[in-house]
Amino acid sequence: MNSTSRTSARPWWPRSAMNSSAIHDSNGAPAMEDETLWNRINQRLMAKIIGETHYEGCLSPESVGGERYRLALGGHDYRFQASRSAWGWLRVVPASLTRDDRPATEAVQLVLDAQHPLGMSDIVLANFIEELQNTLAGDRLQQERLAGLTADEMLDLPSTELEGLLDGHPKLLANRGRMGWGQTDLDAYSPEGGSRFQLRWLAVAPSLAGTHAGNPPLDQCLETGEHAALVRGSGAAGHWPLIPVHPWQWDHRLQAQYGDALARGLIRDLGVHGHWYQPQQSLRTLTNTSVPGNCDLKLALTILNTSSYRGIPAAPIALGPDLSQWLWEQTRLDTELTQAGLEIQRELAGSHMPHPQQDQIPGAPYRYHEMLGAVWRESLAGKTSVGEQPMLMAALMQCDGRGRSLIAALIRRSGLSPEVWLTQLFDRVTVPLYHLLCAYGIGLVAHGQNLGLILRDAIPQRLALKDFHGDLRCTDQPMPEQAGMPGHLLDGLTRLPPEHLVHDLITGHFVTTLRFISPLLEDDMAFPESRFYSLLAERIRRYQARRPELSERFQVFPLLRPTLERVCVNRVRFRMGYEDHAERPSAELGTPLNNPLLTGETP
Repeated sequence: MNSTSRTSARPWWPRSAMNSSAIHDSNGAPAMEDETLWNRINQRLMAKIIGETHYEGCLSPESVGGERYRLALGGHDYRFQASRSAWGWLRVVPASLTRDDRPATEAVQLVLDAQHPLGMSDIVLANFIEELQNTLAGDRLQQERLAGLTADEMLDLPSTELEGLLDGHPKLLANRGRMGWGQTDLDAYSPEGGSRFQLRWLAVAPSLAGTHAGNPPLDQCLETGEHAALVRGSGAAGHWPLIPVHPWQWDHRLQAQYGDALARGLIRDLGVHGHWYQPQQSLRTLTNTSVPGNCDLKLALTILNTSSYRGIPAAPIALGPDLSQWLWEQTRLDTELTQAGLEIQRELAGSHMPHPQQDQIPGAPYRYHEMLGAVWRESLAGKTSVGEQPMLMAALMQCDGRGRSLIAALIRRSGLSPEVWLTQLFDRVTVPLYHLLCAYGIGLVAHGQNLGLILRDAIPQRLALKDFHGDLRCTDQPMPEQAGMPGHLLDGLTRLPPEHLVHDLITGHFVTTLRFISPLLEDDMAFPESRFYSLLAERIRRYQARRPELSERFQVFPLLRPTLERVCVNRVRFRMGYEDHAERPSAELGTPLNNPLLTGETP
């Protein structure tokens, strides 16, 4: 039985001529091109840090006339050019940044200067700098790949390859933090690394009392005959569940932490087998590249990335298949969802194995309870027909290496006006999300990595939803019951007051996705942000007008109101730091936002 981990760095692109390990001058120093790239990456991150911390109310730049701003930090004078978006957010021009009248090109130094306004202790600051350094390393790899590609060329790539070129989470500052990974891990397992790898398979004794749901479609993960061979190799006659594990997780967590179960034969290592996979933007979710369209796999990966450790919790495992199946059925019964063409990437099966010792400590850090698990999920590619193109919604907020946006390239390719194209987008994406909230009391954290967009001739056709593990909640009002949601699903879901649940749509979709799309159309197509949001408000009002039976629900979940809640995610890290917690951290609320959907004007 093969027990070695096999990883293949097989990127589709040629290695950039700007690879830092290859370009040096005659004295061994980095070449000028390499330093220029590094400075540009730092400036992009600095612009994000200033923009997002200003948005969250941590830093307060002062206007010095026109679009020029000044920010005093740690005895130093930062100056830059920025425009103010419809959300009151400063879009900083990276190349304009100066520190004490010299070009500012060090993101870490900016955070050091801003320590006290950001409210970070020395311990938190030191850890945050590690996350920033990791983020810069990932950004560098991504920007090297982007360097020679135009927006149109990016749109012609397979969706899996396009994912590896995206900027990642637009709000979280250290969005490629990945604490615990080194450069080798980044190259082998990150989406921007572009590598493919196979998975290790374990057979787990039923006596370990794991949680299992559905029937894992092992034939979509293994070569012909491999399933039977694994069963024979396990010596368990098929009675022991087979669980795939990420190669990094096996090397760095499972061999040691589950050493007792492995030594006693309660977990049996079956070696590396099956199809080849490539990581998606969400990192622990993998796309099958051997047979495109086969199911995705979501695997536990105990590294701190963005807001939490990326494990697989037990509670949603039992719920996933039934919940996603029920939701899929509603898309076939509800005329609103049917006409919008809403797709559900159903969760076909899931497995979670507790840690035998850590499971005896209910208040242990949550990461110890989430180390070994897998979810089998329908793929986005599997939801498309011939002639259709899938991509993440996050692609609409992406620019190419020259700063040209993919959304503008799509609109030009479609032959439609921006207004007609956006009408199609809002009707296929935003309206169905709002209908799920109002008709069913279901809230989804619908950010750009959780929403799949299916296009034909560059025009949005359908929305695909995924990830029902903790990112789907329902209201504590009787709406889900009235909509026919089965009791066992209701019992397993987090239930929140309506005013909390509407945050998921506002924060996940409007603030974390549309906020970063609308300025690009103003930049590239002179389509005003004010018109972007007034058009969105029109589509919401049109939906409300054709659904008078939900009029009371529109008051319960109001979107067209003067102010919206401002949810702050970076402040949580600044405050909570990096200590272990029994529960995943929650976001904080800042001062209310002026609602651009209502005003249609820049504040």
